[in-house]
Amino acid sequence: MCIMSPGVVVAVDAEGATIDLDGRTRRASTVLLPDVVAGDQVLVAAGTLIRRLEPAEAADLIELLALARGDAGPTTRRNPS
Repeated sequence: MCIMSPGVVVAVDAEGATIDLDGRTRRASTVLLPDVVAGDQVLVAAGTLIRRLEPAEAADLIELLALARGDAGPTTRRNPS
């Protein structure tokens, strides 16, 4: 099974890219996105950058993943009633 995750490109070099995935730094191939730059929000699968994400799209994915894990992320806090 392949799991995809949204991440942010931290740095790019001749070997690939360094990605921040939910606070963890990982390396990823840039073979499918050779013009990626630091700061790009991307979708990563199997150690490869699959595509760029728009900021709103990345935020939505991060929120959905937090909900799936049972986290109440910053935009999903429940009102204490």
